[in-house]
Amino acid sequence: MYNVNLEVFQGPLDLLLHLIEKMEIDIYNIPIARLTESYLEYINNNDEFSLENAEEYIVMAATLLHIKSKNLLPKFEDENIGDEEDLVQQLLDYKNYKELSEKLDNLQRMRAQFLDKESANIEVEGSVDSLRIPSTKLLRAMENILRSFDEKDSEVSLISYRREVSFEQVKEELIHKFRNRPKMHFYNLVKTYSQKNEIVLMFMGILTMIKEQELLCVDKDGEIILEYKLKEN
Repeated sequence: MYNVNLEVFQGPLDLLLHLIEKMEIDIYNIPIARLTESYLEYINNNDEFSLENAEEYIVMAATLLHIKSKNLLPKFEDENIGDEEDLVQQLLDYKNYKELSEKLDNLQRMRAQFLDKESANIEVEGSVDSLRIPSTKLLRAMENILRSFDEKDSEVSLISYRREVSFEQVKEELIHKFRNRPKMHFYNLVKTYSQKNEIVLMFMGILTMIKEQELLCVDKDGEIILEYKLKEN
C-alpha cells in the first residue's frame, strides 16, 4: 500500500504534484495507471475532504480514470495523446504558479520587515530597496497578463513544455535583454515573450533579480519600470 501523510492541499493538482514528488515520477513521462492508483487510494483513505471541495477531487479522479482507460485501448491514431498532454500542461502551469507565489511571498515578507503597517507604499531600505512598489501591484500585473493568454486560448504552451524551457535559460535571456537595454517598461518586456510558461519564468526571474539587488522596480506615473543595476568592475 502506498501511504501519504495527511496534508492540507489547495486542490487536486496540488495533491497530484505531491504524489509525483513522493513517487519520484518524471512529470514529462507520467505512468498514468500508477499515479491513478495512488491518487484514488489517497482519496478513499482520507475522510477529511469537505463537501465544498470534494467535487473537484472527484472530477480529477474521473479524468485520470478516463486517460487510463484510453491508454488500455489500441492506439490507431494520436487521439489518446491530447488528454495526457493537457494534464501535463496543467501540472506544469500549477507548479510554476506555486513557485512564483512562494517567491513573491518571500519578497513581500522581506519588504514587510522594513515597513510600518500604516506606510505600506513608501520606499524601503536595506536589502529590499530594489522593490519600490507594493508587491501586490506586481502580482496583479502578472494575473492580468496570464488572464489575457487564457482568453486567447493559446496552444503554444505545449510547444514550450516539449522544449523544456528552464528557469536558468529565461533568466539568462533577461540579463542579456537588460544589458542591451538597462531600463524597460514591464509590459514592453512581457511583449518580447510569446509563450505563457516563459512569461511565468520571466516573472520569477524578475523577482529573483530584485531580491539579489540586480534590478530596481519602481512605479512611474502608474507604469511599472524595471531598471538593471550595472555591476561595477
